[in-house]
Amino acid sequence: MSPALSRKYATPLQLDLEPSRLLGGWLILVHGLPLLMWPVLQPGGWLILAVASMLLFSLVRSWRLQVSRQHPDAVCSLLWGEGKDCLLSLHSGRQEQVSMRAQAFILPWLVILYFNGRRRHMRYLVLLPDMLDHEIFRKLRVRLRLVINKP
Repeated sequence: MSPALSRKYATPLQLDLEPSRLLGGWLILVHGLPLLMWPVLQPGGWLILAVASMLLFSLVRSWRLQVSRQHPDAVCSLLWGEGKDCLLSLHSGRQEQVSMRAQAFILPWLVILYFNGRRRHMRYLVLLPDMLDHEIFRKLRVRLRLVINKP
């Protein structure tokens, strides 16, 4: 890699995350599909209550963590410095220093980042185009392809 190119991508990339309607729709779909299976499975009453409770708990937690970003551990912004080092700003006001893992899932409409944290063994962040400015989302995908997912 040329020195000019490495300096350009050593510039910090700031991601300020917004709530996502797209992700909210996907979460409702994924949590609602098991309910459509009830007539086929015909489970007992206590099993319906247990599974429905787990689905509701999962939906509410995922919604607060990933969609509305109101959970204390929800990532509100990310600052990607040099290499794979990132600083996550959480809804609780805490900041967490993390390192990106060797792979990221990158599509034109979806990015999933995986991190190794100091306190936690692993954290992930789902990003959709409606969560970021269009230009920032594009810059993120380009930088990920150059730095993380090297062929």
